[in-house]
Amino acid sequence: MDIKEIKIVPPEGYEIDRENSTFEYIKFKSISKRWKDGNPFINGWILGGFNVLDYCSHYKNRWKEGNLNVFATEKQAKSALAMAQISQIMANDKRFGGVVTDEEWEDTDLDKYVILRNNMNTTCNGNACYNYSFLAFHTQEQRDLFLKENEDLVKDYLMID
Repeated sequence: MDIKEIKIVPPEGYEIDRENSTFEYIKFKSISKRWKDGNPFINGWILGGFNVLDYCSHYKNRWKEGNLNVFATEKQAKSALAMAQISQIMANDKRFGGVVTDEEWEDTDLDKYVILRNNMNTTCNGNACYNYSFLAFHTQEQRDLFLKENEDLVKDYLMID
């Protein structure tokens, strides 16, 4: 018996649609590429050790291996750095009441006093019951003292110039 073999090579940018193909009819579907899979290089700001922010140009895109600490803008990198510092202050300085827990967020009857960005300013108007905010406090006094002592960090976190 003579057997012939054929290898199907999809056109570039396509793959075999296994769900809709049969032995007689091979169908192809386009490969949907995510940005991170198709871009070999990225530019941005690296958040490194010792609170160092460095600009990198033409940095190797290694999403699976690492390099996940590169931000598109300096403002975003400073925001992430400020978030880390704020989290430590809130967790370790008893005057600020500690971090508002998930259980407290689930209690919609419990007011949380928040610092928000309104246009390009910080605002402390009102409180939150339903919508999560990283800058949340148990009392108005804790919130106001935190903002007074850490305004620069809050502005960096909220990306306010």
